[in-house]
Amino acid sequence: MRVLFLTKYTATGPSSRYRVVQFLPFLEARGITWDLHALHGDGYLEARYARHRPSPVYLARRAASRVAVLSRAPRYDLVFIQKELFPHALDLPEWLLRRVGARYVVDLDDAIHLFYEGARGWRRPLRGKMARVLSGASLVLAGNRHLEAYARGRGARAVHFPTVVDTARFQPGPPRVGAQPLVVGWMGTPETAPYLYTLAPALEAAARRVPFLLRVVGAEAPALRGVAVEARPWRVADEVGDLQSMDVGLMPLADDPWSMGKCSLKLLQYMSAGVSAVTSPLGSAPDIVSDGENGFFARGDDEWADRVTLLASSPDLRRAMAERARRTVEARYSLAVWGPRFADALLAAAEGRLPADAGPHAAYSA
Repeated sequence: MRVLFLTKYTATGPSSRYRVVQFLPFLEARGITWDLHALHGDGYLEARYARHRPSPVYLARRAASRVAVLSRAPRYDLVFIQKELFPHALDLPEWLLRRVGARYVVDLDDAIHLFYEGARGWRRPLRGKMARVLSGASLVLAGNRHLEAYARGRGARAVHFPTVVDTARFQPGPPRVGAQPLVVGWMGTPETAPYLYTLAPALEAAARRVPFLLRVVGAEAPALRGVAVEARPWRVADEVGDLQSMDVGLMPLADDPWSMGKCSLKLLQYMSAGVSAVTSPLGSAPDIVSDGENGFFARGDDEWADRVTLLASSPDLRRAMAERARRTVEARYSLAVWGPRFADALLAAAEGRLPADAGPHAAYSA
């Protein structure tokens, strides 16, 4: 079988790296061959995070490159679309794939339908874009239950396929009991950093009870009163070590429709690396965390301050929670578990059927 992957980014983009690229060796092990075309090049995200707008020439070249690849799509047994073929454009390419009889899979790990709801003027036809794209797919891999329900509500053949991590790579580091300073950490991108910044009052309150260093990886650190802060650039070579340097990991989200589509990557990274975590109870977090067992939920400044203080002041609690968190990821959210399922899902989609353990009213079980 031959598969054409049409991703949004190269492996430099977290969504493409975790939703597609890390699974490719499992396809090769099953004799499945593949080609991959990224809509954007390696430097795109770095430029975007620096708030540099892409030039019209760049966008035209990337669009032309994708169109050229799409012209060869009928030669493949399956086309794999990450999110959509052309953001903020009509779904004519997806319609053409259906017209020529090409089977395609859509990977959905964000609530991108929100971009088009309420579109007006010349953009009005975009309102129904994602419903059309999803309903025409042979299979939709939905990153969380909310996205799965959205896709099924639009007539799609959707299964829950969570974002997962490589537990052979993300492993706990040496014990940090007694290590100084105690580190409360966050890892993400400049685009998700505003979620962290909303925690300023809670972190300042927690620091009045127990001292800690706030380590921010991948974005600017907020200026906090009474809190030592440190910012580090994200680098793939340092990613595991930066996670292991944390005692407590944070995953705050806004209580809004966009956050309901979040797939909790940073939470899974903390948990796999043996870091006790505090998270908003949104997106896929309620499926992953049992509050007080393998992590803490927090709502509002008082709960965030209380949970961070409790973990920061209790090495035994941090250690026990981190051990349970690691076991959760190994059993339910590891690449070793989901890699073969990814290959199974694509083979099933190419044959026009659902994966064997996902019926019309069921889904893959995490």
